[in-house]
Amino acid sequence: MSDLDTWWRDVGNAAVVGTARRPVPPLPDLGPSGVQARPAGQPREEALLDAAALGGAALRAGRRLDHAEPPEAAPDDQRPEAPRRAVQLLELVLTQPPAGAAQRTGLLAHWLRAGDDAGCRVPHVLLPTLLTLATASRELRRPTAAVLDERGRWLAGLREDWSWVTDASAGAEARRASRAASIAPPADEWGRLPSTDRVAVLSSLRAHDPGAARELVLSSWASDSARDRRSHLETLHIGLGPDDETLLEAALDDRAGTVREISTELLDGLPGSARAARMAERLRPLVRRTGLLGRGVEVTLPDEPDPAGVRDGLGKPPPRRSARGWWLEQLCAGAPLEVWAELTGADPSATVKRLTDAQATDALAGIRRAVRARRDPEWAAALLERGWDATLVPALPRERRERVVLQRVDATTERVHEIGSVVGSVDAPWSPDFSVALVSRLRASRFGSAMVMASMPHLLAGLHPAALDPLERWIESTGADQTLTTNLRNLLQFHSVKRSITEAFR
Repeated sequence: MSDLDTWWRDVGNAAVVGTARRPVPPLPDLGPSGVQARPAGQPREEALLDAAALGGAALRAGRRLDHAEPPEAAPDDQRPEAPRRAVQLLELVLTQPPAGAAQRTGLLAHWLRAGDDAGCRVPHVLLPTLLTLATASRELRRPTAAVLDERGRWLAGLREDWSWVTDASAGAEARRASRAASIAPPADEWGRLPSTDRVAVLSSLRAHDPGAARELVLSSWASDSARDRRSHLETLHIGLGPDDETLLEAALDDRAGTVREISTELLDGLPGSARAARMAERLRPLVRRTGLLGRGVEVTLPDEPDPAGVRDGLGKPPPRRSARGWWLEQLCAGAPLEVWAELTGADPSATVKRLTDAQATDALAGIRRAVRARRDPEWAAALLERGWDATLVPALPRERRERVVLQRVDATTERVHEIGSVVGSVDAPWSPDFSVALVSRLRASRFGSAMVMASMPHLLAGLHPAALDPLERWIESTGADQTLTTNLRNLLQFHSVKRSITEAFR
């Protein structure tokens, strides 16, 4: 540490504890600047202010580099600069975020993704600002790396705190190839990718070529950590199908419990699998019809499982759960839903209504898991008749999903704590009709301000531009509620700028 650094640190300490307790350090030699200290006898307070002014000037003036070797010239950029209008919007988001600083990350991430999709790069003049923001926000690092191009990566190599760009750029290239051309990275490149980028590559590849993604998982399975094996298996939720059964069956014997757990969860989504048939065989003896007309349903708790049952997921229950009740839930989650029609002679709606005995809670919990895993609309509708469950809504067709959610919003206009999970059960982006209808209902609620705040993350992610005009009209009528006005204005500006960014890259 130089004499100047030590002096400046001591000045800061004196400012913190006070000049009455710590003297102001004497001015060091500032070299050719010729700055001299004031004569002795100056009041301590003035001496501290003089030191702060001189130190601030010295920091702004900078210091001579330890070496004067210039860096090699940057390679030529491969991408064109973003369109002029898009650049103006990027500069606005970076320097004066129109929807407030809290929403800058969302708008910036949208710009970066749109720019990458359009094959553009960030203009050179904005690179330092963008790199500084992305250094402070991990959420922005990968999308930023995708649009830096050669000059941006060269610039990042000149500062240690921007060293994250190297790994993020490698991941961005692999994800771009897997998304745009459905190409799996070569084995050596796959082995060098960070774990988070591997998951992103697998997710992109699963959407286009599930088999290629599965082969990637298998290629490094023997050397991957348990954490990586689990996270790789989780990507099989995308495009899950019968061809994945062999890998998942093998994972039931994995040495890591977390891997076995995710494999059973994924096999719950394959009602035609061998495991599903085994679970059905275990469930059949536990369910019987009762009553003179056989319209009742009685479910018995299972006994201690054998080793094969433990392998299929009938193992140790979670804390504070009955072991036998947990095993029943596991059986109901893994067996094909069709087995209930065989055992009860009734459709899903009637079956759900007839499950009323002491074991109904565990049985219905398992059925709900099966419905979520298989996105069965008939069973989802039957369970929603029994009671609201936001996790079942995605299994419904979109039009019915939105209708059910709007009905639930009508029923929760005074239960603000529920609105977020209710609205969030419709995946973004939302349809024009749903967006307009939701804004109308929020406006009609006497707790509209609180409802908007509670559902703001979902409104930012899902609202369709068709709802912007109703938002403007709502703003005009908010009156003295400044919190509501501010939130609505930020929401309106967020979507207006987001739409402008999308259009600027077309």
